[in-house]
Amino acid sequence: MGEYQQGGLNWLVSSQTRRLNGILADEMGLGKTLQTIALLAYLAAYKGIWGPHLIIVPTSCIVNWEVELKRFFPAFKTLCYYGSAKRRKELRSGWTKSNWHHVVVTSYQLAVQDSFAFKRKKWYYLILDE
Repeated sequence: MGEYQQGGLNWLVSSQTRRLNGILADEMGLGKTLQTIALLAYLAAYKGIWGPHLIIVPTSCIVNWEVELKRFFPAFKTLCYYGSAKRRKELRSGWTKSNWHHVVVTSYQLAVQDSFAFKRKKWYYLILDE
């Protein structure tokens, strides 16, 4: 992690500690995804907060987030939420269980389309990617 990324992570941790929301608005390609995953890993490792976290991204970024989550913090149980209506219903079947998945990654389109389901779940963090 670069020095500027460590600074971003420190700011995210500080904001979380003070119960403040924030926007990590670094330029494209500077590691916002890594900093965000590092925040979630910090919460899990040092605070015992494993989620659930909801990450909403452009459709084209879903697989990238899955790869990066597995690469940088493989202990997270990650669910990529996409597919047919039938498949998505099957994916939602375990949402009421604790420790079901730590992180759910989905698209803006599906977050709106299936908002009835996302509203029922109490998410610890909501992360919006550009």
